[in-house]
Amino acid sequence: MTTSLSWLRTEIQERMLDKLAPIKLMPKHILLEPDFSGLNRRAFAKRFPSAQIDTILDPQIQGRIPLGIKLKQVLSRPLLNSGRLLDQGIPDNASYDLILSNLCLQNLNNPSAWMASCHQHLKEGGLISFAYLGPDTGKELRDANPDGSQMQTLPGALDMHDIGDALVQNRYSDPVMDMEYLHLEYETGQALYKDGLALGLISAGMQLHQLRVPDPLKLTLEIVYGHAWVLAKNLSTGDAKSAYIRVDAIKRK
Repeated sequence: MTTSLSWLRTEIQERMLDKLAPIKLMPKHILLEPDFSGLNRRAFAKRFPSAQIDTILDPQIQGRIPLGIKLKQVLSRPLLNSGRLLDQGIPDNASYDLILSNLCLQNLNNPSAWMASCHQHLKEGGLISFAYLGPDTGKELRDANPDGSQMQTLPGALDMHDIGDALVQNRYSDPVMDMEYLHLEYETGQALYKDGLALGLISAGMQLHQLRVPDPLKLTLEIVYGHAWVLAKNLSTGDAKSAYIRVDAIKRK
């Protein structure tokens, strides 16, 4: 995702923080993926005033961090391909209370491997929270170009139920998934084309004149949100389909 859509990550960051507001969590160590141009660092500092925040650096920015905010850039590239935090230079231990991922999951070839790696690096009682682009993203472009030759697939843009199942399979507890649609409208085909490239929906190198733009000039973004807990981490289990549920989460009819 290029800087032409950095506003989108900023908007989703605010929505993720709003969703975390009712959750009782006082993390001391947070991993934020990725650091990006437009990141409202002060919002994180206000929401988590006592936390050390590590970030996976987006290469689009040069690492300018305001004084007085406890952010530490631990990496020089975003986590995109392998899905393993360890491969990206994260310490090989359970050191984080909270891992947040903002619009990265759709780019992963193996989202389940990323979840497993996050589980490894989260402490007992830790929380994973993420937002990603779902499968309906860019459906207007696909409909306008049914042969698919100009289109590019987002490998991790999976149905939210599949991601919820993957959380359970990776031993997370109390997974919560929800989604919403954002609808973008454009005045020109050029503007839509630029955002399609930025989102990774249009094949690299494809020119505007080779593309059929939708009519009307609109793009749908499916934003999927999810979070889940790491509980009973140190208990051995041979059943990857089991999840632990807190006693206070069990409700009687």
